[in-house]
Amino acid sequence: MTGIRCGFVALVLLLPVAALAIPFPTAQVQYSWPLRLGGEFGLNFYQHSWYDPVAAPFVSVSAGRDGLGLNAGIKGTLSMFFLPVATAGIGASGLYLWEDEDAAYAGARGSVSFSVLSVFSGAYRRISGDTRDEWLFSLGAGVGLP
Repeated sequence: MTGIRCGFVALVLLLPVAALAIPFPTAQVQYSWPLRLGGEFGLNFYQHSWYDPVAAPFVSVSAGRDGLGLNAGIKGTLSMFFLPVATAGIGASGLYLWEDEDAAYAGARGSVSFSVLSVFSGAYRRISGDTRDEWLFSLGAGVGLP
């Protein structure tokens, strides 16, 4: 329940900024542990500039063979003609895993992208499910719009 509350609070805080910005999509094919092969879809709320670096909120959903993730935070980007060249972001993240016993985790996730290649990592603590590890560390890579 705590993860749902955190996600709701993050979305409420993002709404005023999102109203002033032009949404730019995130769409990637990813492989990560523990979600395995899957994808990520979301929105970056940038106020676009031609060459200047900007930082803005983002929200995304990651789905894979073994679970689902929700991410919200701040992402900085360096764009060229409105397309992101390099990005780096950090945010709150939640994972729900359904492989074996179900479990939910809440934590933080960071990502770095160059062109269409991304790498990301996170640290999570279990908030529900008794049979899984207390702490979980994730690592992954993706290809697509960061």
